[in-house]
Amino acid sequence: MLKKSQIALILLTLVLMLTVYFLKSPFDKGPRTNPDDELPTGRLEELAKLRAALRDERALIVMAYDEIIASNERTVAEKNAAIEEKRRLQQLMEKELLLELKIISSGYQDSFVHATDQGIEIIVISPTESVEAADEIIMMAILSFGEDYRQVSVEFKTVQEVMGKVA
Repeated sequence: MLKKSQIALILLTLVLMLTVYFLKSPFDKGPRTNPDDELPTGRLEELAKLRAALRDERALIVMAYDEIIASNERTVAEKNAAIEEKRRLQQLMEKELLLELKIISSGYQDSFVHATDQGIEIIVISPTESVEAADEIIMMAILSFGEDYRQVSVEFKTVQEVMGKVA
């Protein structure tokens, strides 16, 4: 006869195997649709290209600040100003990313935030648009960036408009 510990291990293994089987087994989740008819989910490639272009542009600015900081001919005041501008730019990029994620977590498919000295431009991917939603996003932007950025524009676009498939 098997020992009690061996029986317990066998039963535990059996329970684990059944659990994995039921978690991995394909349950009928309704009729399957054609994947070509579905809209893309998640972050859109076109907005990712905009983000990459903005990141590259800002990387050049940061490199210019790094050159000023590393230069032996620059004064301490110029170096301090370059360090402060570099820090301000880094904080701006972090705030943009956090606002994008906050907008996405509010239920929108994707968003793009670009903040400049003139204001904040926000593109939101949504099948519908409303004044209330725009006001909510503007308030999120003002709370995220502070009172210095009062000029906020929100533009709602559909996936088809962003992907260039407008009929």
